[in-house]
Amino acid sequence: MASADFAAGGCRKRLLENNNNNNNKEADTPELTQPESKLGENSLKKEGLVEDAKVAFEEAVDIATPAKRARRDAWEVRSGDRASGILNPVRDIMDKLAGKENPRKRLISLAQGDPTAYPHLRPSETMVQAVLASVSGGLANGYQPSQGAAKARAAVAEAFTVRGRPPLTPNDVFMTLGCSEALAHCIAALASKGSNILLPRPGFCLYEVLCNYHSVECRFYDLNPDKNWEVDLDQLRTLVDDNTCGMLINNPSNPCGAVYSAEHLGAILKVAEEMRLPIIADEVYTGISFGPEYVACAAVSNRVPILSVCALSKRWLAPGWRLGWITIHDTDGILAAASVPETLLKLCQVSLGPSAPLQAALPDILGNTPQEWYDKVLKDLGASAKCCIRRIREIPGLEVTEPEGAMYCMVKIVPGYFDEQVGGSDVDFAAQLLAEESVAMLPGQCFRARGFIRVVFAASVEVLEEAFDRLEAFCRRHSAKRQ
Repeated sequence: MASADFAAGGCRKRLLENNNNNNNKEADTPELTQPESKLGENSLKKEGLVEDAKVAFEEAVDIATPAKRARRDAWEVRSGDRASGILNPVRDIMDKLAGKENPRKRLISLAQGDPTAYPHLRPSETMVQAVLASVSGGLANGYQPSQGAAKARAAVAEAFTVRGRPPLTPNDVFMTLGCSEALAHCIAALASKGSNILLPRPGFCLYEVLCNYHSVECRFYDLNPDKNWEVDLDQLRTLVDDNTCGMLINNPSNPCGAVYSAEHLGAILKVAEEMRLPIIADEVYTGISFGPEYVACAAVSNRVPILSVCALSKRWLAPGWRLGWITIHDTDGILAAASVPETLLKLCQVSLGPSAPLQAALPDILGNTPQEWYDKVLKDLGASAKCCIRRIREIPGLEVTEPEGAMYCMVKIVPGYFDEQVGGSDVDFAAQLLAEESVAMLPGQCFRARGFIRVVFAASVEVLEEAFDRLEAFCRRHSAKRQ
């Protein structure tokens, strides 16, 4: 109806404009206010009003008759420019390396951030039973509200309300198909024409993929490995201009394994407040910390508007369930004044949200998963992290900053230590390690960190010990000192 109203309005405007022009002519012409019978079709044609009305309508609804297409001898189908330009560097490199492991050795993958790849990490029985009850109950088979089921949003609002901010309400929550869609919605909601956004470096490559898709310029702020991957605050200020639409913070961090203290987060948000930058907080690893206490961005400052994203994928070990959400922390109504919530709702109206049975199970998952299960997951990941650090520090040619959370660490390849076969780049190193030892790790280039490799330490200690035995043998074999 909106298009039809716009078209009719355009026609009326063109008719009135034409009438006003005609009134200025010296010739005696019929008035539009005359009865229709006096105007008559011939009079309208004489003045060109009918033709003008037709042109106005075609322009308003864009229905001008297209040129006839000549018959073609062959099909000429073209893919969409934006979609065909998508490049996910992790997927691109992994696809190129697929099948290139040593067939004489069992593949050990420390490349993919999927905790369910390892049998000791599984969703809790409470989670499984909640989903089974939802499916068998037969009450969650239909379409849900675009923003998400009311009870699911209420459960998220209760679980993710933070100290120092007004309590979240279901209206502050948007359910999404995993955390990836939550990130996509947040970036799209802030992506005004000609805008740029601040992203961490090293950082999860999907951020850049999504920004490129929405024509948002990426500006990278550096994380310092010598300071536990903290943000370079001085550099941050130099990146901001009038077109900067926001800043993305990932805490706990993929790929670095950093967990920021409340003090450092406070310093970051102080800069954001000075520069008037809304925050997209990727908090999908919420609570996965072995050292400092995890603190949500929204709990540090109530003066900076924050779009926080999370999902069941990491903390609850269920990435394949594709259940995520956005929470809006907007104490002063800054995002509301910019219609960001309305924009997020429009985006949710496209995909219609995650599956209904999983949304129905979410209140039980968030409210009834026992603390003992959370504690065991943290204990297992912490033990794997310690094993990872201990073994890497024993391997010559490699350096590592100790991770404090998530399930990753970044390992530096010491420049000049290795021979030409593997020392040329992190991609060469990872490719040769896979070919010789069947151990898969991602090169740092996937995360804009040349000269590093990323290790996923979610595997059990037993699997990690074998993987690092192979890595150590590989590094000693390719030491330049042996040449």
